[in-house]
Amino acid sequence: MIRVNRLIINADDFGIHEAVNEGIYSAYGQGVLTSTSLLAQGPAFDDAVRMSKECNRLGIGIHLCLVGSLPTVLSPREVPSLVESDGLLPYNYMTFIKRVYTGKIDFSQVYAELSAQIEKILDSGIRVTHIDSHQHLHVLPPVWKITVALMKKYGIHRVRIPREASTFKMLTASPARVFGRDGLTVLAGRAAREAERLGFSLTDYFWGMVDGGNMTEVSLQYILRRLPFGIHEIMMHPGKSDDLLGHTFAWGYHWQEELQALVSVRTREIIASKKIELINYGDLL
Repeated sequence: MIRVNRLIINADDFGIHEAVNEGIYSAYGQGVLTSTSLLAQGPAFDDAVRMSKECNRLGIGIHLCLVGSLPTVLSPREVPSLVESDGLLPYNYMTFIKRVYTGKIDFSQVYAELSAQIEKILDSGIRVTHIDSHQHLHVLPPVWKITVALMKKYGIHRVRIPREASTFKMLTASPARVFGRDGLTVLAGRAAREAERLGFSLTDYFWGMVDGGNMTEVSLQYILRRLPFGIHEIMMHPGKSDDLLGHTFAWGYHWQEELQALVSVRTREIIASKKIELINYGDLL
């Protein structure tokens, strides 16, 4: 029996903007994208749900969100500890973590808001394949505890564990990226052990931390050529307009280059030559 690698290629942030939705739609229809993660409070949520009905084989997960200067699903009055003075979620994970460890977050409000996000997506008719989160906050210990409770409550048993190998590009990626990746990998490892004990399904490997927002054709193909045996997830952020998205989100991402990587003929050829089986989270037992 020939052993084959199994690979989930997931696009984060479905629903955050129409140009991201269009990139995901193209990467699925014309490329090798197999999975995406939907933001319940994304401004283009309704557009994403409409598109999803035309993508029968695209796995769709829930992109839990507690950061990103996005609105909450619940009223800000219901979750005041989660929002800034403008009524939006904090900009990034560093601000959220600081608020966690200075005692400013009410975790009953985290539970309520994440429940509302899950229910909004389930109520839209989406067949949910997995759970992950914006900036990976679901593996932060107090949020992980809530994530586990909600997965049990809603019968979701597949989850992203963002543990990228600490040796991967450790000498060539930016020190800030490597430092952030390595800290996240420690938290993800702890979450993985509990997830496995609870019988949740997860991948063996995750890729996309040090290349996050810059998963160019070269970067993606570099990973594809070097996959160890197992089940993998590669995180992507495709989109249709760098100018438009760059004006809206000050993240420095290269959405169009990531889309090009996914629709590249050479990318598809490498996947075929390496006998990599493309799957989504719904294919995990």
